[in-house]
Amino acid sequence: MKRIIIFFCTLIVGTSIFSQSNLQVTNITNQQPTPNATVDSTKIKAELLAKKHQRHKKFIQAADTLSKSDYLMSIDRVNDNIIDIRDSAKLGFEVVKIGHKIDEISKNLNLLRQNFKNRRATINIRNLYLYQSFASDLDEENDRLMDRLNRLHKRVSHSKLRIKTVLKDSIFKKLYADSLLRNAFENKLVRLERKWEKTDSITKQNIDSLNALKVKAADNSISLTNMLSSIDDRLDKADQRIFSQELNCLWEENKTGTLTNDSTRRTVSVLSNEQKAIAYYFNHTSQQRILVLLLGFLLCIWLFMKRKLLKIIREQKNKYDYLNLRYINSHPILSLIVLLLCIMPFLDAYAPTSYIAIEYILLLAAVSVIFFRKSDRPFMFGWAALVILFVVDVLTYLFTEPAFITRLWMVTLHATIIAVIYLFSKKLSKQTPYYKWIRISAIVGIILTTLAIISNLFGRFSLACIFGIAGAFAVTQAVVLTVFIQAIIEIILLQLISSRLRKGIDKPFDSSTVISKIKMPILIIALILWLIMLTSNLNIYHGITNVLIDLLTSTRSIGSISFKLTSVLMFIVIIWFAHILQRLISFLFGETGMDSEDLTTATKGQHSRLLITRLLVLIGGYLLAIAASGLPIDKLTFLLGALGVGIGMGLQNVVNNFVSGIILIFDGSLQIGDEIEVTGQTGKVKEIGLRASTLSTADGAEVIIPNGNILSQNIVNWTFSNDQKRITLAFSLTGKELDANVINEVINETIKSIPNVISHKKPVILYTKVTPESCSLTIRFWSTISKVDLVKSEVMLELSTAFTNKNIGFE
Repeated sequence: MKRIIIFFCTLIVGTSIFSQSNLQVTNITNQQPTPNATVDSTKIKAELLAKKHQRHKKFIQAADTLSKSDYLMSIDRVNDNIIDIRDSAKLGFEVVKIGHKIDEISKNLNLLRQNFKNRRATINIRNLYLYQSFASDLDEENDRLMDRLNRLHKRVSHSKLRIKTVLKDSIFKKLYADSLLRNAFENKLVRLERKWEKTDSITKQNIDSLNALKVKAADNSISLTNMLSSIDDRLDKADQRIFSQELNCLWEENKTGTLTNDSTRRTVSVLSNEQKAIAYYFNHTSQQRILVLLLGFLLCIWLFMKRKLLKIIREQKNKYDYLNLRYINSHPILSLIVLLLCIMPFLDAYAPTSYIAIEYILLLAAVSVIFFRKSDRPFMFGWAALVILFVVDVLTYLFTEPAFITRLWMVTLHATIIAVIYLFSKKLSKQTPYYKWIRISAIVGIILTTLAIISNLFGRFSLACIFGIAGAFAVTQAVVLTVFIQAIIEIILLQLISSRLRKGIDKPFDSSTVISKIKMPILIIALILWLIMLTSNLNIYHGITNVLIDLLTSTRSIGSISFKLTSVLMFIVIIWFAHILQRLISFLFGETGMDSEDLTTATKGQHSRLLITRLLVLIGGYLLAIAASGLPIDKLTFLLGALGVGIGMGLQNVVNNFVSGIILIFDGSLQIGDEIEVTGQTGKVKEIGLRASTLSTADGAEVIIPNGNILSQNIVNWTFSNDQKRITLAFSLTGKELDANVINEVINETIKSIPNVISHKKPVILYTKVTPESCSLTIRFWSTISKVDLVKSEVMLELSTAFTNKNIGFE
C-alpha cells in the first residue's frame, strides 16, 4: 500500500513540473523578441534551409547520375534510327525498272517523232490518230512514273533530314562530349560513325539518282506535250483540208495531164513511211494480241480433238445433214482464221491504213477460198469483182497523187464499184443466209461510193478516197461477217453433237431451235465489228468514241444518288452475258432443252449438276453486275426497305417459288427426266427453273407448275431410285380342261420373251376365281417405266396367241 501511495505522489509531482516548463516556453514565444533572440532565430532558419537544400541537391545528383547501361541504350537507339533511315532511303529494283521505262518512253518518243515527220494528213489521217493514241498512252505512263518518282524522292528527302538529327540524342551528346566516356565506348562509336557516313552517302546518291530520273521524265513530258499539240494542230488542219476544196473541180482541170515527175520518189517515201508505221504499231501492240493468239491456240487444240468427228460427219453426210455445217466441215482451218481475223477490229481500230489493208486482204482471200466451192457462180463472180475492186481502190488511196488522170481514174473506179455492188445485191437469192444484212450494207456502200464521186468532182480528193474505201469495205465486210457468224454457230453445234455422242445419244435434234437461241448475241457482236471498222475507215471513230466516253463517264445525279451510265451499261451487259453463258454451257455439254426422252438414269445426275452450274453462273453474274455497277447500297436503304415491304405483302409467292426452285435444284429429290405425279399431273420433268418447273406429259403437253406448289405437296417420283414399274394385268381363261401348270408355264415363257421386261423379277400369278371350265387371273411383272404401255400391249397380244395355240380361250 505504501508503494502505491509513493508511486502516485511521484507521478503528480512530475506532471506539475512538466506543465510549468511548457507554460514558460509558451510565454516566451508570445512575448516581443529581443535582439539576441532575433539573431538566434535567424541562425536557426538558415541552418534549416541549408539542410533542406542539401537534401534536394542529393536527390538531383542521384537522378542525373547515368550508368553504363544508359549509354549503351543510347547508342542502341541511335543505331536503330540509322538502320531505319537507311532502309527508308534505300532504292530497290523498282527504280531500275522506272529508269528502263523512262528510257523506253524516250526511245518510243524518238520513233514517233521520226514517223510523224513529213506525213501527209490528207492521206494518212488514220495514222495521225494512231500516233495521237500512242503519244497519249506514253504521256499517261510518263505521268505515272513521275508521280512514283516524286513519292520516292519525298521519302528519301525525309530520310536525309532525319540523318542530320539522329545524333541529337541528349545522352548520346553527353557521351560524345566526354572524352573519357568516348574512349570507353570507342569501338561501338567507330562502327556507328561508319554506318552513319555510309547511310548519309547512300541517301545523297539516291537523291541524285532520283533527280536525274525526274529530269528525264520531265523532258519526256515536255516533248510529249509538244508532240500532242502538234498532232492536234495537224488533225485540225487535216479536217479543214478534207472538207474544204483542195483542188479545182474536175471539169476545170486544164494543166497537168500526167502524174508529177517525182511520183516514183513519193511512192517510195510512202512505202517507207507505211513500213515504219506498221513496224512501230506491231511492236507496241504485241501484248494486245496475246489473247487472240491464245484463243487461236485453244481453237486449234479443240479442232484437233474433233478431227475424228469431222471425218465421221463427212463420211456420213446424210445422217448429219440436219446440222447444216457449211464451213467448219469443209474448211476447218480457214474458218478459224476468218473468225480470228474478224475479231481483230476490237484491237486494230487505230491501226495504220496499210496494216488494216494487208490484214483485210488476207481475210478476203481466206473467205474467197471458202466461197469457191460453196457458192453459186453468180455470187462467186460478183464477190471476186468486189474483192478486186477493193484492192485496187486501196492501192490508189495509198500511192497516187491527185493529178487529173488519177482523179478521172478514181471516178471511173467508183462508178464501177457502184455498178458491181448493185448487180451483186440484185442477184442475191432471198434464201441466201443473212440476205437482209447484205442488202442493207449494199445500200450503205452505194451511198458512200456516190458521195466519193461527188467529192472528187468538186475537188475534195481526200474525202473522195475516204468515202470510196468505206463504201467498198461496207459491202465486203458484211459478207465476210456472215462467215464469221456461221463459223461460231457451227463450232457450237459441233461441240453439242460431240457431247451428245459422248453420252451415247445419237438421235437427231432440231438445230434451228439451238441456232435461234444463240444467233442474236453473235449478230450483235458482228454488227459492232462492222460499225467499228466502218467508222474507222470514215475517220470518225475517234470522235465518236470520245463523245461516247464523255457521255458514259459523266456523273449524273437523281436526288442524292450519283451514278454513271457506264455503271448502268456494265450492269446490263454482265447480266445479259450471264444469261447467254448459262445457255451456252448447256449446249456445250450436249443439252438442247428439247430431248428429255433421251435421258437415262445414268445421265440424270449429269443434267442436275449442269443445272446447278447454270444456276451458279446466273447468281455469279448478278453479283458481279451489282459489284461492277457501283450502286450506292447505303443510299438505297429506303428503296430496299420498300422492296422488303413489297416482298412481305405482294411478292410472297414469287420469293417462295424462287427459294423453292433453289431447294429443288440442290435437294436432288427431283431431277430432270424423272417421271413424277404432282398436283394431279403426271409427266416427265423437262426443266427445273428458278420460278417454275415444266412437266412433259404423255399427250405432248407441257405443264408449268410453280416450284412452291411442287415443294408443298406430296410428290410421287417413279424414277427416284430406279426406272422400274410394276404392271398389273387381269384376264380370264376358258376351256374344257384347264391345267394350272400349263397356264403358269405359258405365262412365264411368254412374259420372259417380251423385250423391256425385267427378267430377274419373276412374274406373280394370282388366281382370283376358279371354276371347272374357267378361271380369272391377275399377273404382276416389272418393266422399265418409259415402256410400260408398250410392254403391256405386247404381253396382251403374245398371251392371246399363246393360249389360242393351246386351245384355251383368252379374254
